[in-house]
Amino acid sequence: MKPLNQPERRTRLWQFTLLYLLALATPLGASYYLFSNKSIADENARLKKELDRTHEEQARLITQFDTLTHHLQRIDAVDQRMRVESNDLVLGKLATNNQDYLNSIAVGLSQLRLDSAQMQIPAHRLLARNVLRDFDLFRSNRSTIDVLRQELAKRGDDARGSERTAAELAQARQQIIMLQASLSRPAPMPSGGGGSPAPAAPSGSARLQIALLGDQIAFAEADCLRQRALDHKARSKERKQLLQQSRTAFIQILQDPATEDLKQSIEKTLEPINLELGRPARFFGLL
Repeated sequence: MKPLNQPERRTRLWQFTLLYLLALATPLGASYYLFSNKSIADENARLKKELDRTHEEQARLITQFDTLTHHLQRIDAVDQRMRVESNDLVLGKLATNNQDYLNSIAVGLSQLRLDSAQMQIPAHRLLARNVLRDFDLFRSNRSTIDVLRQELAKRGDDARGSERTAAELAQARQQIIMLQASLSRPAPMPSGGGGSPAPAAPSGSARLQIALLGDQIAFAEADCLRQRALDHKARSKERKQLLQQSRTAFIQILQDPATEDLKQSIEKTLEPINLELGRPARFFGLL
């Protein structure tokens, strides 16, 4: 049995279907328009590329920072060993190792400087710049430490040389006293005669030995003045005075040197003193 309003119902069904299709087509068309736009895809590709570049630069910075940190740890370990080491050969080897590590740090900083110029992320460039500045400050302080360490070692050598010279001086003085005592002993009395014993005349070799020892003592004292002068700053008043006193002492020995070798040694020692004091190489035909 057919309903009486079948045509109206069919008309309403078609109207509902048409409205439903129109309502469905509107969001589908909008979605198609939005998601088919190439600008969004390009933006996503750009963001992905920037993210990959960020990860790459971060990995490179981490690798370089780890390498520099390892070099710093090795340098610190070598410094600690150098503080307690007394063997000169081991100290020289440790100093060479430290220099190798410093050279490796210089190479790493140069590579970091080149890489930072090509980085695209501003934060990474700023971080690399700060690290480069800190390491430049470290290298400058390290150079100052090495210079002070060398100066300290030099002063230690000078101090040991002065102590050795003082010991040799005391020994030479003791030898002079013993020679003078032996020369002042009376000669043995002849077997057939009497009278007071006459002092023995010193032999030529004994007089030469006494003169040589005296010159050596004077040379050591003059050289001590020269070493004390070298401890002062260049062109200082104290350094000039000590060098002048040392030069005068050497000149006095040259008036009557015991041996030719001693004379040549004094002349070689006086050459740098004369140059620093601004004196000519010859002095009254002696130098």
